[in-house]
Amino acid sequence: MDTHDIRCFRRVYEEGSLNRAARQLFISPQGLSRVIQKLEEDLDAQLFDRTQKGMAPTECGAYLYQNSQALLLLQDEIEAGLRRIQSQSRQLNLGFSCGVLNVFPLHKLDELQNRLGPVPLRWDERDTEEVTQGVKEGRYDAGFVIGQTAEPGLWARELYAKKLDAIVYEGHPLYGRESLSIGELQQERFITLNEKFYSYHSFVQRCRDFGFTPQIVIKTMESPLIYRFCREGLGLGVDVDIHQSEVSLQGLRRVPLMDSIPWKIYLILREDRLEEKALQTVQEVFRPSTKS
Repeated sequence: MDTHDIRCFRRVYEEGSLNRAARQLFISPQGLSRVIQKLEEDLDAQLFDRTQKGMAPTECGAYLYQNSQALLLLQDEIEAGLRRIQSQSRQLNLGFSCGVLNVFPLHKLDELQNRLGPVPLRWDERDTEEVTQGVKEGRYDAGFVIGQTAEPGLWARELYAKKLDAIVYEGHPLYGRESLSIGELQQERFITLNEKFYSYHSFVQRCRDFGFTPQIVIKTMESPLIYRFCREGLGLGVDVDIHQSEVSLQGLRRVPLMDSIPWKIYLILREDRLEEKALQTVQEVFRPSTKS
């Protein structure tokens, strides 16, 4: 039983007409009729009654239609799986949410490449939603995203977690504090990353948990600008300490927000690919961090 024949059968069933189905399949009605006849012979079952009004499905035809879609979906999944296996020998694609590589330095990618041997490694940075969707669709073999995902069919493992900090400028009443609660910040003005970033949404959500909406006076795409504008006294910065030497704390103090939602990195993979050798190597190289 050829799946091409099944697809032709389904189109005839849905159209109720050989002529209409043939036009959509770009074959002649006579050729399509031969396909249906061959399928009936292969199955030893009459699938249609030929009437003046068109093709009327028999009980066997209705049964085949109801159960054939699962067969075609299985074929599509098998073909996609074979393409993935073939591509594994050519290249491994990783997607990183913006900011993740501040935590996992490039020598980790060198280590992974050495472990993979001749398989080339390719990676790029996108926002978390793009990376997640790319893993689901197979454009990325593995993804490193900020914030947990609840997408069906995806496996996730937490790799890293760190609380948000308030960046306080010298001369501000909170400058000398060792730690802060978000509940103490209701009257403050803030400088944060913009809506594309997990830290923005987690901070706003936590403030609302404490009964207020934060007054965010500046949103930016670049973390160093948080420190620059904070140093100018325009507000308190909100950020996570992942920048190493990228930013200067001159005239500033980093104060932990003890009840903030932690900034977390997760490794995500498709559940049906967990046992692939290359992806097991990814899991081994990128193990959970003990930092917090």
